[in-house]
Amino acid sequence: MEDTVYKEFLELEDGHWWFRGRRTIFISLLDRFVGRDPEGDRMLMDVGCGVGGMLEPLEQYGKAVGTDVTFQGIKHCSDRGFPRLLASHGPLAPFRDESFDCITAFDALEHIEDDVGTLREFYRMLKPGGIIVASGPAYQFLYAQQDKNTHHFRRYSRSVFTSRAKQAGFKIEQASYINFWLFPLILPTVLLQKLMQKLRPPPPEQDGSNIGIPVNPVINTVFGAIFRSEATVLRYVSAPTGHSLVMVARKPK
Repeated sequence: MEDTVYKEFLELEDGHWWFRGRRTIFISLLDRFVGRDPEGDRMLMDVGCGVGGMLEPLEQYGKAVGTDVTFQGIKHCSDRGFPRLLASHGPLAPFRDESFDCITAFDALEHIEDDVGTLREFYRMLKPGGIIVASGPAYQFLYAQQDKNTHHFRRYSRSVFTSRAKQAGFKIEQASYINFWLFPLILPTVLLQKLMQKLRPPPPEQDGSNIGIPVNPVINTVFGAIFRSEATVLRYVSAPTGHSLVMVARKPK
């Protein structure tokens, strides 16, 4: 990603409704499918750790290693005191077979051209019975300037997202769209933005993300509560549509 986006994420990850909502969902899934063990020997890897927003929560489940393809991301994580970091490209991870109990890829696979090859590397590095938790942006028709600024190769449908994991050998435990309550508001907003960008292309120097657009504090609080509530829904059902995707998959024993 552009360094501008890294800096935006660093400033906003604690309070912005989008970060808070997705973090609640991810932690809920980790609680259900992995289980907390902060003092144990379990090893986890967060691929595409960015500025480290999920590294601290992951320490509740074992020893977490953060990897990112950019040195900017690794430096931000190092400055925050995270001890286990490595600059690494997804399909070329320098770890032994069966090294990890859990691998997370939160909005990471869309940044990697060979996503299936990366998932095969996850499979190789996971112990039998190991879990991946991955998320990504939904629907290719929503691909816009935001995706270009954050260096996305693609957006996914749920069927494509899960089929890539199955190609790598994984068994799907749960796959769902997320950010579904707010999707009726997000969908026309993104389509309008795409139309405006087509009519008046943004200047090349415009390299921020949509997350950096200022949000009224009251709206931020309301949207955050709405998004976080989806974690409870996902305990019982998977949503048929939404702005993003999440998937839990297991390497067979």
